[in-house]
Amino acid sequence: MEVEEEERRSPHDHVDRCVPESFFDRVTQGVRDDLEHERNRRLQMADTASKHRAKFAFAQLENERALTSLRDELRVARGIVDRSRAEITALQTLVDAHHREHKALCEMLERKGVLHRKKQRTDGTA
Repeated sequence: MEVEEEERRSPHDHVDRCVPESFFDRVTQGVRDDLEHERNRRLQMADTASKHRAKFAFAQLENERALTSLRDELRVARGIVDRSRAEITALQTLVDAHHREHKALCEMLERKGVLHRKKQRTDGTA
């Protein structure tokens, strides 16, 4: 009968009887401490991640505002360039008209003998 009883017992029963109860208390407390430490560490990491998310979101908002501002400046600058090109074209047209008028007046004065132009040399000297 003792043999049957001995067979029914688990191998841990023997260990449980040999190991003092304080050992189990220490191991249990160690596991609890480890769990508490890991829980605190996880909470700190979650808090840190939350702070970084907030900083990232704020930085992203600032970048979007800066981008909008730069786009506005670019639109204004393109408008200025377009107006300047139109002014340059108008001035070039005016210069061309003045040049044609000047040339016509010079030719008219030459025909009347009032203006004598220097003839250009063909040898390239002045």
